[in-house]
Amino acid sequence: MVRGGERYVHELGAALQGSGHDVLIVSAAERPSRGEVLGVPIVRLRRRRIGRYGELADEVGFGAQALAAIGWRRFDVWHATGTSDAAAAALLGRARPGRTVFTDHGFPAAGSRLARPDHRWHRAVVRHIDEYVCVSSAAARFLESDYGRDAVVIPPGVELSAYRPSRRNARPTLLYAGSLTESRKGLPLLADAVLRLRKRLPSLRFEAYGPGTPPECVLQAADVCGPALPADLADRYARAWATVLPSTAESFGMVITESLASGTPGVVLANGGGPAEILTPATGVVAQADPESLANACERAIELASVSATAGACRARAESYDWRRAIVPRLEALYARS
Repeated sequence: MVRGGERYVHELGAALQGSGHDVLIVSAAERPSRGEVLGVPIVRLRRRRIGRYGELADEVGFGAQALAAIGWRRFDVWHATGTSDAAAAALLGRARPGRTVFTDHGFPAAGSRLARPDHRWHRAVVRHIDEYVCVSSAAARFLESDYGRDAVVIPPGVELSAYRPSRRNARPTLLYAGSLTESRKGLPLLADAVLRLRKRLPSLRFEAYGPGTPPECVLQAADVCGPALPADLADRYARAWATVLPSTAESFGMVITESLASGTPGVVLANGGGPAEILTPATGVVAQADPESLANACERAIELASVSATAGACRARAESYDWRRAIVPRLEALYARS
């Protein structure tokens, strides 16, 4: 599975280009190259590491490269998605015309940001970037409380044409899509909930897709567990009865909007962060972070999936996240703001 931030860049670029904008994506790789992704030109700079930044050495190196490589180009908007390239954009934006925008895909909480080796770069972004975008209100509240700056809330979009409702599996099916190893994703909690729910719903099927080796408890609870291609995952969303994202500290939750676009309701945690902002009573259930509450929420979502109007309600909710019709116009207004 491709990381959410990477998908965001490519899908946003395609949506902007499809709306008539000239777009160039700049990234880093082991070997420099030029090409296209989703029809959008991409320049890959040779990856550079700045060793004193530890696990962020590549990211910080890219910021320095981006400033050197494209700082001389004329641009109307520099839209960054990493802290170091946002710092480079903010620096350049102070010296010459051109809007600078940073989309933060995490939580800008001072407690965690100050522990990062690039915290000075982040402070520069907060002070000098023209527009600081958070992907949920839950994330934006940290920027306001911890740094005293208001964020613009614009979530990632979903490409509706890539997802379609379909006939659901014969057996009630819960689907999870995401990392199989990250502790914050809550997979052991979900496995416990599945085993509890299976006692009163023996036909329950549980599918978990994503990279990494899952905990033993997940392997015991899952009927299917392993990687999946994005094209395959679209079909599995549509055939599932509910998509469950039991994460904590989740800034948004793209799997939920993809599930809704497929006509399938979602289940998320009340204290999970951004995902709870996506669902409505007609499109999913919000649970507390304990196995029994999650099991009950999954059961209610399965009941919701059996209602004929649910697939349409889910699809309609997903339309409010459509890249071309909903998200790009909001970004265009942001780009043009003076």
